[in-house]
Amino acid sequence: MFAADATVTRESMPGLPAALEALQAALGNKVVTSHAVREQHANITTYLPNEPADAVVFAQSTQDVQIVVGLCAAHRIPIIPWGTGTSLEGHVNAPQGGICIDLSGMNRILAVHAEDLDCVIEPGVTRKRLNEDLRDQGLFFPIDPGADASLGGMASTRASGTNAVRYGTMKDNVLALKAVLPNGEIITTARRAKKSSAGYDLTRLFVGAEGTLGIITELTLRLQGIPETITAGVCPFASIEDACNAVIATIQSGIPVARIELLDEEQVKASNAYAKL
Repeated sequence: MFAADATVTRESMPGLPAALEALQAALGNKVVTSHAVREQHANITTYLPNEPADAVVFAQSTQDVQIVVGLCAAHRIPIIPWGTGTSLEGHVNAPQGGICIDLSGMNRILAVHAEDLDCVIEPGVTRKRLNEDLRDQGLFFPIDPGADASLGGMASTRASGTNAVRYGTMKDNVLALKAVLPNGEIITTARRAKKSSAGYDLTRLFVGAEGTLGIITELTLRLQGIPETITAGVCPFASIEDACNAVIATIQSGIPVARIELLDEEQVKASNAYAKL
């Protein structure tokens, strides 16, 4: 949770009504306080109950985010960034109340530099949407966490996926980003030059910070060429140790494997039962 601490509660936020009034004056109908919308943005899949924020702001630009952050900082109100709500760990819950910023409307692909194998996007762009746009250029973004998550959320949670063995995780594929800091200032962590050793590696500091250091409003991502052919294989092993040794030997041999997944006996039984095999 961004711009919050454990001492903040709804009872300790006397400035909330004034902040909501100021937000509505500045952003109009982008600010929504209806129970249904707030509940939707607190939907989690853990054992914890849903605890919605006090309002949801549907941001359309970095400037919108900056306005929300500035007002919330002035009134010590927590902020919860929201992309597509696919997180399974309760990131979008608001136990202390606060303002939820919905970034799904910031969904523009700002630039694709095919010759440099990178692109610039807003945080609400989803993985599938980006890859659909890149397909005609023979490119794709390789990180696949399973769900069609927003790329801003994937960066904030340092998402991984089944093909990390070849392409790495989000920390390896975010080249630069723009973020709004807790005081409302905007920071750009890096330029487009690939070879640069100047300054701190702020990009990796923000990737995986889960919104605690700032709210990401723009991302520059590394792209890959779509493989000409893809082949899959299934190999049974007598033991987990044998399977692990085979994985080690495969990687050490230099075979360009994109995905390696292990299913033990119980997982195979569960998969077969689910598929009614």
